[in-house]
Amino acid sequence: MSKILSKYTERFVSKWLILIMDIFIISISFVFATTVRFNFELTYIDPQIFKYHLLSVILVRVSSFLYLNTFSGIIRHTSIEDAKLLFKSVVLSSIELVLLSLLDLGSYTKFVKIPYSLLAIDFFIALFGLIASRFIIKAIFDNLLNSFKSQQMVIIYGAGQLGLITKNTILKDKKKKNQILCFIDDNSSKIGKSIEGTKVVSLEDALRLYINSVDFQNVSVEVILAIQYITSNRKNEIVDKFLELGITVKSLPPVKTWINGELSINQIKEINIDDLLEREPIKLNNKFVMETLSNKVIFITGAAGSIGSELVRQILPFGPSKLVLIDQAESPLYDLETELTRLTQKGNTATDLVLETRNICNKVQMEKLFIKHSPNVVFHAAAYKHVPLMEKNPFKAVEVNVFGTKLVADLASKYKVKKFVMISTDKAVNPTNVMGASKRLAEIYVQSLNSFHKNESRFIVTRFGNVLGSNGSVIPLFKRQIAAGGPVTVTHPDIIRYFMTIPEACQLVLEAGTMGKGGEVFVFDMGEPVKIVDLAKRMIKLSGFEVDKQIEIKFTGLRPGEKLYEELIGSAENNLATYNPKLMIAKIVPEDYDQISKKLNSFDLKLNEWSNLEIVGFLKNLVPEYISNNSPFEKLDILKEFEIK
Repeated sequence: MSKILSKYTERFVSKWLILIMDIFIISISFVFATTVRFNFELTYIDPQIFKYHLLSVILVRVSSFLYLNTFSGIIRHTSIEDAKLLFKSVVLSSIELVLLSLLDLGSYTKFVKIPYSLLAIDFFIALFGLIASRFIIKAIFDNLLNSFKSQQMVIIYGAGQLGLITKNTILKDKKKKNQILCFIDDNSSKIGKSIEGTKVVSLEDALRLYINSVDFQNVSVEVILAIQYITSNRKNEIVDKFLELGITVKSLPPVKTWINGELSINQIKEINIDDLLEREPIKLNNKFVMETLSNKVIFITGAAGSIGSELVRQILPFGPSKLVLIDQAESPLYDLETELTRLTQKGNTATDLVLETRNICNKVQMEKLFIKHSPNVVFHAAAYKHVPLMEKNPFKAVEVNVFGTKLVADLASKYKVKKFVMISTDKAVNPTNVMGASKRLAEIYVQSLNSFHKNESRFIVTRFGNVLGSNGSVIPLFKRQIAAGGPVTVTHPDIIRYFMTIPEACQLVLEAGTMGKGGEVFVFDMGEPVKIVDLAKRMIKLSGFEVDKQIEIKFTGLRPGEKLYEELIGSAENNLATYNPKLMIAKIVPEDYDQISKKLNSFDLKLNEWSNLEIVGFLKNLVPEYISNNSPFEKLDILKEFEIK
């Protein structure tokens, strides 16, 4: 029945049918007004004159309906605006009837001269009838449709303006019969009061009075977070409280994304794990960033990756004269070009965008780019980052992460680039895998190059942990596994990781690149580490499932090269504070450029000839703190030094 009703209610009532209804209403209104005018004494009414008066009223009022188009609205969506239009129509037609009564038409005057008292009575009756009929039909329609809607209990967290907008939006939902149970607010001055008939309570009272008394078998309950300013910790507390009770939690999109400034029911989405792992927004020192980037030529390697592409988006507003985007991944680079074309057309930016499909290990091709474009700043994000894959392919890890970085850094020095910013990883600290060790060796070289006496460029390293939503990160994997019905795979029950969002990481990269004087290794404040098994449990609950009942968590064991926890500062390192509390400088004594350069040149000569074991052995020689974990390369750790044959 509900499907049939929904099908036919999508069709609009013909406007001509509405006009016929209006004609019927004004006819009945005039008849009733006439009987009222003569105190219900019908003997005083002259039928011959009355029929002409009725005809005059109908013709004049219908002409105003046609002129103002009052009957073209969708009756089930009647609003105050429709009522205003009807009011204008009745006023206009009443004025016309008064003017018509003033005309001298000789013997025909009596047929159009309607008593003013009768017109006054008819004005109010007709106006009431026309407006009331529409709202009555709308109410009947809504009640009929509501009888077939699924029942939905809603609690709105936040009793401010945003909460009121949310309430009005969900009550207009045509698909669900929403009932607002209450507002929850942390402001003690609001608790106990009512807003538009809905009570405001504390979180504790909501749990006691509403949530714990609901039979979840027969009714659905959801909580909508309608709070604009809330700390991440408080948001996590609220969401976790409701998730433990099996209640769906939804959130509102940013106000700037509302459609035509109005909140749409379709924009209210279930809260996701990215929302819960976000921290307080970072405030960039835009003045200094502008000085570094505005009207400059910027190179970004790895531009089509998660970090590289976000760097592009964040750098564009600062107005560089040219952005040269370098990546060897053709399809992602094409997708980025499509997105940027749309953005630049919309923003009317003067930045020249150049996309180059290049391998950073190709010296000839990369040098051509430096000669052609003469960059002022280089952001080096190109790298191989997947730990298990690099453990199987040490050659590629060293080729790209070490020698690819060395090549780009050397070219930056040769062509006097003002700043070179390398993006590293927390896995470079006390590395236990090939990927981390290769990034650490790249850090060592870049830092040493900064102190090279022939160098005029400034070299800066930025180091941070896992990035939410980046390619290959654990969260997209968990989402796919949950969507497939599980199991969700976690390597170890005690494994922990640091997380930050892609925009947050890129903002700090820009800040570090701006404040860096050269030679620093900037370490990002990653907040509190997250236990991966807890992350998996939260994601399962957010998806509406029960942990280990509907979706199983399966422990698969640590992967080769993986460790239980990551570090941001090495055991031999200290950190220094900066003016940005989210940025620290790892105090690392740079190695001598001549010595590290000589070792790397020797490494490069043998790289193509060596086996994986030999490559990793020499990597351990160059990065003494590299101790393999859960890897076939652990046997090399008993050797104190690996000599080149």
